Amino acid sequence: MQTKIAVVHGRFQPLHNGHLNDYILKTWKESGCDYMYIGITNADIFHTRDNKADPQRSLPESNPLSFIERLEIIKQAILDSGISLAQFDIVPFPINIPDLLPAFIPENAEYFLTVFDAWGEEKVKILKEVYGDSKVKVLFRKSQLEKQISSTLVRRMIRDNGPWESLVPKAVADYLKQKNIIGRIKETQKT
Repeated sequence: MQTKIAVVHGRFQPLHNGHLNDYILKTWKESGCDYMYIGITNADIFHTRDNKADPQRSLPESNPLSFIERLEIIKQAILDSGISLAQFDIVPFPINIPDLLPAFIPENAEYFLTVFDAWGEEKVKILKEVYGDSKVKVLFRKSQLEKQISSTLVRRMIRDNGPWESLVPKAVADYLKQKNIIGRIKETQKT
């Protein structure tokens, strides 16, 4: 029997409770997968591109955490949720360069997305062009007004010394404080 593989992806700058609960864990439960890949976009500057659908996503201030920092916080948050290390992996996911995507994920995977805006719709289109309609599943479409949390909000709350810790998994808050990434986020965020 073939292993059922689910894939989610994002920048996770940083991972917040919406990413974890409404996207990653929701995909884990609803997909019935045996294994999950969590793809990290904008993994390096060579995979980062401007996109008219979301011009902010490529800016340095929108990407303060490195690939390895995001990998470590995502891994710990998922382990803390009860999914074992044998059930998932974290990989670069060059959504900005679709021709590279097949090199990072097995071909029998299914791709799950949540859509809040034009960039979300663009990602659906890209993945359908690369993998076909049947491999791409949209968990839900909601407006930006329905989006209760974003990494931008978390970064702004950190910058403004607001109550950001309740917006992220405990593993993320602990990591950001222990590695003094709080200071870096404060320095990089514009008004």
